Amino acid sequence: MNSSFNPPPFVPHRWLRSGHLQTVWQLRTPKIVLPSTIVHQVELADGDAIAIHEDAPAAGQETGLAVLLIHGLCGCHASPYMLRFSDELLKIGVRTFRMDMRGCGAAFGLSRHVTHAGRSDDVLASLGAIAGLVPTSHLGVVGVSLGGNQLLRAVGRVSGSLDERPRWWDRLRFAAAISPPIDLRRCSERMQRLRLRPYNRHFIDHLLKRVPPAIQERPEFQSAIRQRRPKTLWQFDDSITAPLSGFGSAMQYYDEASSNRVLGVNAVPTLIIAAADDPIVPIECFRDIASELPSTTTLLMPRQGGHVGFVNRHGGSWMDQVLLAWARGFLV
Repeated sequence: MNSSFNPPPFVPHRWLRSGHLQTVWQLRTPKIVLPSTIVHQVELADGDAIAIHEDAPAAGQETGLAVLLIHGLCGCHASPYMLRFSDELLKIGVRTFRMDMRGCGAAFGLSRHVTHAGRSDDVLASLGAIAGLVPTSHLGVVGVSLGGNQLLRAVGRVSGSLDERPRWWDRLRFAAAISPPIDLRRCSERMQRLRLRPYNRHFIDHLLKRVPPAIQERPEFQSAIRQRRPKTLWQFDDSITAPLSGFGSAMQYYDEASSNRVLGVNAVPTLIIAAADDPIVPIECFRDIASELPSTTTLLMPRQGGHVGFVNRHGGSWMDQVLLAWARGFLV
């Protein structure tokens, strides 16, 4: 565990006190140029591939810790929070690897299967690739939103012996998940509300625009797009995500892919951050299971912050500060 972890309290910016404003404001692109990125392809068991973008600290500053960063539903390696996290971790001597999920960023043309919240195998494959690239380093992993659910599902399933324990597992020092949709059914039900339709429209427009050619050619996708355009994420998952991923329905996908089923057996030191005013992920998902979480898990639930927002009173990012404080406790 990280016994030195003492996160600062979250005080939101005076003009960004609603969850919606916090959520939208974090989409600003930071003025960050990372030094020298190397892109690696990671081959997956089903023949698809994803990409990880490696950035190394300045010469002589390496600490022996490498961290995988996983983006959210409509993100990629260049999402604002991915750039910020990498930049801040590099400054303290941590090597970073920013993932592109299936069909995202540099992995756009490498898949015949869609990404989804249950792709915990892809997280393990990426960590395995990193373990081979930096064989003497300890490992950490940070997941945001949908990537956070993938991560929590991965560490929970391995801890609970539902998935095989990788050879590099003892090198994994910590995990951190920010605004993860740990109960997908509950989150999708929340998104059915009329006032959240703009979020649905944003997500669906983005997802349909970035469907790789190999997926567009699949009969299941062709059949889905001939039907009425989905208006909610539930409809999108029921008509596209589920059939393209081998699930019978959106309901089956949500039940099998949600990480809340395995959080109670997770043995990896893990930080979870979730805001009470998150418009997308109901805080009850966390409150209802807080007492069941193991001692290895630290759960922070500030009253404000939105979904992956957490813009503090100075206009900076509180979640960046907390993540750095968490990671520092595992430096070797």
